[in-house]
Formats: sequence, C-alpha cells, structure tokens
Amino acid sequence: MSRQGDYDAYNHESYLLYQPVPVHSNKSDLQPIVQVYPAHAGSTGKRTGMGSDKKEAVKAAIQLNQLLIKDVDLVSKVIRVDDPFSDYVEYYRDHVLPAKRNKGFELSKSFMKEAVRRCNVFIKELGHINFSAMTQQDIADYLKSCSSAEVYNSHKTLLTQIFKQAISDGRQIQNYPALILRADTEHTQRERLSFEDYKAIYACASPPIQHAMELSLNSLQRRTDIKNWRFDYDRGDGYIYLIQSKTRKHGRAAYLRIPADLPIVHAACGAKTLSELISSYKDELDCPYVIHQKLAKNGIKISEEKDHIMQLTGDKISKGFAEARKRAGVAIESDHPPSFHELLSLGEFLRKQQGWSLKEIQTLRGHTSEK
Repeated sequence: MSRQGDYDAYNHESYLLYQPVPVHSNKSDLQPIVQVYPAHAGSTGKRTGMGSDKKEAVKAAIQLNQLLIKDVDLVSKVIRVDDPFSDYVEYYRDHVLPAKRNKGFELSKSFMKEAVRRCNVFIKELGHINFSAMTQQDIADYLKSCSSAEVYNSHKTLLTQIFKQAISDGRQIQNYPALILRADTEHTQRERLSFEDYKAIYACASPPIQHAMELSLNSLQRRTDIKNWRFDYDRGDGYIYLIQSKTRKHGRAAYLRIPADLPIVHAACGAKTLSELISSYKDELDCPYVIHQKLAKNGIKISEEKDHIMQLTGDKISKGFAEARKRAGVAIESDHPPSFHELLSLGEFLRKQQGWSLKEIQTLRGHTSEK
C-alpha cells in the first residue's frame, strides 16, 4: 500500500477534482481520482498543490467550486444552454407525475392540476438555468419571490421532490430545495369568523359565493371539495358520497358517506337537511357542479383548475368571499382577516352547539384523529 502524499486540485472537463499525488514515481502507486463537487466554469487543466491534509484539501476544493459557480457568465442564464432545467421539469411533469401512486391510488385530479401548474411556473421562472449548474442560491432566490409563506412552502415541497427524482436518475448529487428551511406560517394565522360576521358577509356575496359558504359551513368540507362538489354525489339511496381530495392519502377516512338527511346548522333558504340545501342550488343552467355561475361572455378559456366552463375555481371562491367581506366591513383594519377556510371552524362551533361530539365532527371532516 502506498503512502499518501500531497493533494492536487485541478479543473478537468466539468468537475473540480482532488487527487492524491504519489510519493513514488511508480504508476501503480497512482490513486483513483475522487470527485468532490461539480464545477461549472469550463476546463483549464491547471493543477494546484493542496498540501498533505486530505480533509483540508476537500474543504478547499468545495470552496473553489463555490467561487466557480458564482463566476458563471450571466449571459448563460438568459440564453438557452445545453442542459436547461426546463427539460428536466418537463420530463418530471409529463412522465414521472402521471406514474406516481399513493397507497395504490392515482393522484387526484386536483392535485395533478396544481402540480402541473407549479411545474409550468418552474419552467418559466427557473427553466433557463443549466440544471447541472443550478445552485442552492438559485432556488432560495426564487422561493423568496413567492407571494406568501404558503406558496413558498408548497413550491419548495415540489422542487424537493423533483430534485429527489433527479438524484435517483443520476442527474443531481445534492437536493438543494431540501436544504432550505420552510417559511414560518405562524404569523399568518387568521382571525376567527363569528356567526354575525358570517351573516354580514353572506348578505354582501353573490349567489354562487353564498352557496359555497353555506355548503362549507354545513358540510364542514374544504374549499377544494366544495368547488368539486357535484349534484350526482347524491345517488338517491339516502347518502351523499364524497372522496376528499386533500385527505385521500389517509385511506378510508377520506371516503365519506354523508346522510342526505343530515341536519344543517344554518341556511338562508330555510332548508332543513343537506340534501334539501343542495337541491335548492339547482337552476336552469344545468351545470353538474353545485357551485357554478352563468358566464358573463362567451369565448372564455377554461381554467386548468376546473372541468366545466361554469364551475367556479378555488381562487374565484376565495376572492369572492374576500370581496364580500370587504363590502360587509368585516375585519377591515385586520392584517389577517378571516378567509373562506374559517367557515370550517365556525361550522364546528355550530355543530357543537347542536350537541355533536368532537368525534362526530372529525368524522364528518374526514379526520382520522381528534385534533
């Protein structure tokens, strides 16, 4: 076994490498070249002595790589490069995502649409960067530009999954998004919605938003499941069948069979059961989705988030609620006024007043534990 001598660092092809320099001139003493970190500034072929301490040589090589990465020509970030990140994201979007399964089930339509939408955003905002040259700083800078902590965290999660796949495919050696801390969402906690505020907002809302509010308040379902609710969920056998989009991965708890005669907590139309409430939303438009509205004009492009041209998107529901809240003068001075999501907490409170147990409430919400 040969004695270890000094270490050389040199830039060769696309990697900065370190290599033990043999003490003897015999070629059999040469050690294999060891890859330390990818570098991206081209090949110089120059060697530099790095001393005899392997640990220090590796540390120096890593630092040099960081300098090389920072030195990447800014023009290369604008023009198309040989290995653009967009190519890999397109591969992930078109081939990896459709093949994914969760406990044997295909990913839900709503999840897939949102994941595809985010992938398209990544292609637009990060796609020009050479994938092999992408750094943690690139990812961090992009995430900092996100509009909210929630968007930041959801985009970080998908980027982490993309890099995880890339490592498996041998395209990356480091999961940079996973190294970045999640954004703190504690400070964005919303104000609670009182029943009086609910009625004030309801009075200022358009009919589709009123329907969405009532359905969420009485069924204790999230916005995504409200927008996807169809009239044919009621099969006429005394039950309303619903598969929750967000909790499907939790198994049986997400497959709800709600009694059609479920007593409601409040309805402006005077309906007494959930089935009566939903039936009151039917109109001459003949849309299969409960939460819908007549188009203001023809020729409107269908959003990727919805399956029917008259169906309301989740964003439309949230914005409609916020506009009605402002018109009602509710929480005008608040930095974090109640959102549509707060209808769930209000609905739980009203169910408790009806004498429901926490377990009954959590079952209706599709939760597997009492949280």
